[in-house]
Amino acid sequence: MAGPPTWTYPMVPAGSGAASRRKLRPRTLVLAAGLLLAALVAAVTVVAVVQTPGFNYCRFSCGPDLGPRLLSEEAYVSTQFGYRVEYENPFQVSGQSPSGVEFNANTDNFMSFSAVSGSNVSGAIQRAISGLDSNEFQGRHPISTAVAGAEIGYIPGSGEAFSATFVAPGSNTTQAVSVVVLAATQADLTISVLVVGTQDLTTYADIPLGLQYGPFFDFEVSNTIWPGGS
Repeated sequence: MAGPPTWTYPMVPAGSGAASRRKLRPRTLVLAAGLLLAALVAAVTVVAVVQTPGFNYCRFSCGPDLGPRLLSEEAYVSTQFGYRVEYENPFQVSGQSPSGVEFNANTDNFMSFSAVSGSNVSGAIQRAISGLDSNEFQGRHPISTAVAGAEIGYIPGSGEAFSATFVAPGSNTTQAVSVVVLAATQADLTISVLVVGTQDLTTYADIPLGLQYGPFFDFEVSNTIWPGGS
């Protein structure tokens, strides 16, 4: 009598089952872990850079204006009208009042600022001219009755220019000078500036209005800060 049947079950080759297909080889697992770690490090770095304040190499231009702009450490401030005039070498204050200031570089080069309420620019120019001592400024004649680009503190205005002979007080020393008067108005305030400088008409094309030291005067005129300005 034959014995019971013997069954043989097919052997599934190692690694060919579904469970084996879901497993990663050790080398692949290490690579995946490395990529994940690198991604985490990159994310943390980005967050740190965004949250950490960096260096700020600019000043007033990048942040809130916490104070008035000051190109020069020295400035005159009108206690009556609130405008400010910044100045630098070679000019020094030689006289001041609540409404105006005078700057002197030497006997032949000086300038004065004055302010009045109102908007009468032509009147301010004439008052400045009338204030010149005829004994000190002799032989005055016009160079220009309409100064191109006339402005004070970047506020457009009007101006006149003259040629004269300056006679130094208490001496017979004379010097040819240019006299420039500018005036501008803003918010019912008119500021005028009178400039007297050594004259050089030989290079008139390069030196506007014959002012030999024109750039020195330009700093103060351009850096006049109107009330409320900065």
